[in-house]
Amino acid sequence: MTKGEEIFWKNARAILRDIGMAHLDLAHGAAVNIVRQCLNTRHRPTYHQQTFLESESLALLVYLERLATSGDATGWRSLEQRILFRAEILRETEMQPCARPWLAAIWHCLPEFAAIGQTMLNEFDEPKSISNYEDVPALTDADVNAGDGGDDKGSAGKAGSAGTAAMPRPSRLALPVVAVVLTEAEKEALKKKALNDATDANEGTTPDGPEGVDGPVMNGPGGKK
Repeated sequence: MTKGEEIFWKNARAILRDIGMAHLDLAHGAAVNIVRQCLNTRHRPTYHQQTFLESESLALLVYLERLATSGDATGWRSLEQRILFRAEILRETEMQPCARPWLAAIWHCLPEFAAIGQTMLNEFDEPKSISNYEDVPALTDADVNAGDGGDDKGSAGKAGSAGTAAMPRPSRLALPVVAVVLTEAEKEALKKKALNDATDANEGTTPDGPEGVDGPVMNGPGGKK
């Protein structure tokens, strides 16, 4: 593990301690810290943050990258408003107090952020909820631990266990599927970016250079701005 990775996971552990949820997988603390840092810097996840989200929540990564590359502060303000709204609910319901209520509110908003990101992954025309595409119940601790234990003769090694060996690794960041109603500002921001991407692609169909070397630079996850 590199020094950067050590700091990444150390921060994740500190986040869980600050929100009073040390029993959760460190992936949850890492996701909260990524959202916090991206909101503060208005920048996309990079380095260990990007690698982590590519593995654990591509939808969340896509959402944060869209906000960072949109060139419009409206999306970031909408994200912040969702967190503020959740923080207010937590105060009114007198949830268990913790050292960093703002971070706890971010954690409670993670399913919403992932749901919005999923709409982008599905190339939507009108913003929709993740529930339109995914009818899979949230993972439980029993589901996550189902593959643990046992010996080499367990069900995972049986040729007759249909699909067992081919099943993907469950995400450590198991978020419940939620229905999300986007605000008008969010709809406009997301549509604007989608239209801009389509326009850029169309304008780049005819290369400027004599040999086609000056094609379009596409925006997207990991791409240039």
